[in-house]
Amino acid sequence: MTWLLCASILLLTACSKKEAPPPPVGQEARLSNVIYGPHARNKMDVYLPANRSAETPFVVLMHGGAWMAGNKEDMKGFQDLLLQRGIGSVSLSYRYASASVHYEELMEDVHKAVTMCSANAAAWGIRSRNYIISGASAGAHMALLYGYKYDQQQLVSGIISLSGPTDLTDLTMLNYAGSVGLGPAILNMTGATYIPNQPLAPQFAAASPVRHAKNIPSLLIHGTADNVVLYSQAEILAGKLEELAIPHRLVAIDGEGHDLGLYKPEIFTIVATEIINWIRKYGQ
Repeated sequence: MTWLLCASILLLTACSKKEAPPPPVGQEARLSNVIYGPHARNKMDVYLPANRSAETPFVVLMHGGAWMAGNKEDMKGFQDLLLQRGIGSVSLSYRYASASVHYEELMEDVHKAVTMCSANAAAWGIRSRNYIISGASAGAHMALLYGYKYDQQQLVSGIISLSGPTDLTDLTMLNYAGSVGLGPAILNMTGATYIPNQPLAPQFAAASPVRHAKNIPSLLIHGTADNVVLYSQAEILAGKLEELAIPHRLVAIDGEGHDLGLYKPEIFTIVATEIINWIRKYGQ
C-alpha cells in the first residue's frame, strides 16, 4: 500500500504543477499573482473582459510608492474601472529601488511583464502589441521612461501619466524632493548622489523621461497643487512634446494635490473620461 500511496501523491503533485487552462474569451477572467520573472515581487494581476479579442484595448499598469513601496493591488480600482469598460489590463509589482536596484532593474521588470503579455496573447485572447502603459507617481515615471526609451519591440502605442516625475535634472524638483524627504528615493532609483552646486551625475538624465521623448502619444494628468511631484514636471514634458510635435494632452487638475482629488466624484469623472478616451483613441 505504501508504494500505491507514494504513487498517488506523486500523481497529485504532478497534476498540481500543470498550468491552468486558458480562460475562455467569452468569459470575464481575473488571474491573480501571475509570475512574470524570477524575483519574489515579479507578479502581476491580469484582468480580462468577456468577449475580448485582438481588437480589445489592453493596459499595463504600474503602482506608485516612490519606487520603494506599494504593490500591484494599489491599482485595483483602476483595473476595475477598465474592466467595467471592456478593457483588459495587467497590474504589476516590481522590485523596489535600493542600493543595488536602480532604474535599469525596474525597466527590466517592466520589460519582462510587457513581453510576457505579448507572448501570452493567444492564450489570454488579447492583442499582442499596441498596449497602453500607465502608472501613478513613481509608476507614471516608469511608464514614461519605458515607453520612450526601453520599448525596443515597439509594443507600446500610448502612455498615461498620473502625477509622474519627468525631469530628474530639474534642480528645482531635486531640491524640493530633498526638502520633503524624497531625496533618498530618487538617489536609490537613479543609483547616483546629488550634491548641490556640483555637476549632476549622468544617471539623472538617463532616468529622465523628458530626455528620451519620442513619438508615443502621451496623456499627462497632474494636480496644480501637487506637493510631492511639482506640477512644473508635467509642464516640462508637455513643452518638450509640443516642441517635437508629438501628440499629447496635459490635463491640469486645478488646486488638487498628488492624489488628483479622485475622491471627489466630479474630478473622478473627469479623470476617468480622459483616461478611457485616450485608451480608445491610441490603444487600437
